[in-house]
Amino acid sequence: MTSLEVFKFDLRKEDKFIVIASDGIWEFISSQEAAEIVYPYYLKNTAEEAADVLVKEARKRWESKEEVIDDITCIIIFLESITI
Repeated sequence: MTSLEVFKFDLRKEDKFIVIASDGIWEFISSQEAAEIVYPYYLKNTAEEAADVLVKEARKRWESKEEVIDDITCIIIFLESITI
């Protein structure tokens, strides 16, 4: 049976993007590191490129630590100005 983790966060005005990802991303990349990887692509408004770079970085880290690579999946959503 597969385990599932669900987190709930309240969006704030300063939030810029959301990263939804499988554990293949989070095994070797922290939330802070993911934000630092994605942010330059947020500035260029290229979410698809940000996802590609994040997946490639996760794969690179898996390959340096393990023989088997877990599922690596992510969705990145850039947020426009929100009203709270």
